[in-house]
Amino acid sequence: MSTDDIPPSSINGIYTDPNHPNGYRIVRVIDDFPTVVTLQDEPDGPIITCDGDVKTSSGTTTITLDLSKKGGPKDITATLGKDKLIFPDGNAWTKLGGVDGIYSDPFHPEGYRIVRIAEDGSKLNVTLQDKPDGKVILLEGARDETSGDYPIDFSPKGYHKTLAATVKDGKVAFEDGNAWVKL
Repeated sequence: MSTDDIPPSSINGIYTDPNHPNGYRIVRVIDDFPTVVTLQDEPDGPIITCDGDVKTSSGTTTITLDLSKKGGPKDITATLGKDKLIFPDGNAWTKLGGVDGIYSDPFHPEGYRIVRIAEDGSKLNVTLQDKPDGKVILLEGARDETSGDYPIDFSPKGYHKTLAATVKDGKVAFEDGNAWVKL
């Protein structure tokens, strides 16, 4: 399958793996930084970060992963399809749509924000890192039933304030004017 019409940046996202239905896979390609894949097989299992290398050749985008940290192969290559990463053994990671995904923050262009909404919509979970070698911080906001916003406590990040987040049209917008854009 040719992927001429799929830009390499569309590889960014949160994926499900049918071999690990309770886990997740997060693929991040940001500008000139190395590709990073974060995996968790089970909710209480270890979170593993693997290196990846994205290449586009002859209209096909591939990602080669080093899964040796989790006991897998050191150089397995998957092909980017429409909202999927397809592996040689037939396994395919499916990219989640909707709000779930990777976002950029204009105040921290080298960092990332991973946003996931609980299945019932009651909570917004954020994993963020302001720069490649920075601390990974977990934040959470419970949905305000009156406004529909998600007040997020930023104190784990060093801010002593809670900001309401509105999730809409590929953005997470805050009352202070900041807006994260989905990659």
